[in-house]
Amino acid sequence: MKTAHSAPSNELDSSAIDLKVGNDTDISTFSSTSNSAEDPKIDGGSLFAYRVPSRTKDAWKTDPWTRSVIATGFRVKGQLGNMINPGAPGFCYTFYPTKDGPRLNDDGRRSRPLIGIAGDCAEAAYILRPIDGERDNNAIHPDESTKYALMCDIDCGATVGSIGVSYDDFSFVEQQSGYAKIYIPCFEKDKVLVFAMGSVDNDEKNDDVDDGW
Repeated sequence: MKTAHSAPSNELDSSAIDLKVGNDTDISTFSSTSNSAEDPKIDGGSLFAYRVPSRTKDAWKTDPWTRSVIATGFRVKGQLGNMINPGAPGFCYTFYPTKDGPRLNDDGRRSRPLIGIAGDCAEAAYILRPIDGERDNNAIHPDESTKYALMCDIDCGATVGSIGVSYDDFSFVEQQSGYAKIYIPCFEKDKVLVFAMGSVDNDEKNDDVDDGW
């Protein structure tokens, strides 16, 4: 799975689920592929973001919706026992590392959420974290709010159709209260994996942002 930043709009026939990333940005997962010659940034199943036009009250009805590629390169892992193959990735979810939700950045804007992706027939789950960087001048529709990087890739060895997020303490296991717990069902294995987020000392990190991982 690769992360990307921006791409031109074109038509895709696929179902999607939309969730909020920024003030005016929705995200969608698509398991179909487009012509790579037309759009070299798309390589297999992809996660897209669409900026909702806000020039006027009814701009969303008439103005173009800018599409950006958040992540691409999801691949199906074919199994003999997997007769139903809906593709990859599956559903996506936005959440924050702690139950306190977003924090205010130095510029007064709210922090962006993490993105959890169920790989479905890619037999994995993924967590993406927001990143800041220089604007991509080569992109057709640059959108800074859609820049994300892969934080973890969890190989499950089974179909992961969806994931769950909770902030309650999990059983009696030692953990930091208030941080997200990520539940990943592994369909063919009849198991649910649970991962807990938490804080680390700043001197162990490369930056001053506690993203919870």
